Amino acid sequence: MASVPSVGPKAQATPQSSGNAQNAGNQQGIKSEVASKESINWNSERQLVSSLWKLQELEAKIHQLRTLLPDRLLAPLIPIVNPRRAGPNRPVPKSPQMLYEQLSQAARDGVTEVEDFVSAWQSPEMRAVWARMDEKMKECDGDYPQPSGIWEHDYDKVLEELDKEEHTSQRRHKKTEEEQSRAQALSAGGWKGVVESFKQKGLSGVRILLSKNEDVITVVLLKAGMSFDIQEIHGQEEDGKVEWRVSNKQYPGKPKTKLETSVSICLNLRPRKWDLGYLLDMICSYSDIKKTPCVKCNKMIDNTAQLPTIRRPKTVDTPDGKKSTTWEAYHQNCA
Repeated sequence: MASVPSVGPKAQATPQSSGNAQNAGNQQGIKSEVASKESINWNSERQLVSSLWKLQELEAKIHQLRTLLPDRLLAPLIPIVNPRRAGPNRPVPKSPQMLYEQLSQAARDGVTEVEDFVSAWQSPEMRAVWARMDEKMKECDGDYPQPSGIWEHDYDKVLEELDKEEHTSQRRHKKTEEEQSRAQALSAGGWKGVVESFKQKGLSGVRILLSKNEDVITVVLLKAGMSFDIQEIHGQEEDGKVEWRVSNKQYPGKPKTKLETSVSICLNLRPRKWDLGYLLDMICSYSDIKKTPCVKCNKMIDNTAQLPTIRRPKTVDTPDGKKSTTWEAYHQNCA
């Protein structure tokens, strides 16, 4: 069987090369390891639980490895040595060649299993855990309570609970932000204030019109040759909050195109349906739809001859240190 490198917090991999290339690789590994240690927040409950979960997984792998020799490595010999244990799932090898192949495969699988374990043990994440354990042991002069040998918690379950709590907290935070945005929009003149503010941007090739009754907002994208109507409706939520729905602008004798229909569907599937400013920004992102390739495949047209009609917001930093939103284009099959 292939030799297995030493295992442990301070174990080093067997040298594979020499010279400057090896030194450069070692220096790069040390730098990345130091950087990862510096970025770890050991005061975080999630970090502690995640580390305990990794330790729990390693222990489970150790128990699994204990069954490797002799049980699993020599499993092909069992029906020969003890015919009573032969069966449909453990047949007697039909020939020496078949026995050889089975033993060889068992050995290869065993070596792979050991190598995977060593890789997990010596991973950057675990090296940081070992370093933290050494640090705490030095602080306490090794005076740690002796373990009972039984884990008090199933830490993958604890991690799942933390994920749920974080998700709930994020949803609450998002809802609070939305409420604040709504309040700011109302204090700035309501939806008319949003429209006027958007007009003042002076975007090239974009026109915003109001109907006579001011119940429909029309956005015309001159470069793309598309027009959309926006209407205010009461949402389906229990609080009845206002939402904005998009439809294709109807012109006599001009049927809707497949492109316009696809864009309208994507616009109405957006988040923040209450946010008119967000919607106007998203509509304007289609101005250059005939020149904007898909972010994923970097092509204009997909295998169904369709342009990228999906838009996803991406927050970027501006030179003045502020945040700005750009819109990335995707084909339906690339999203």
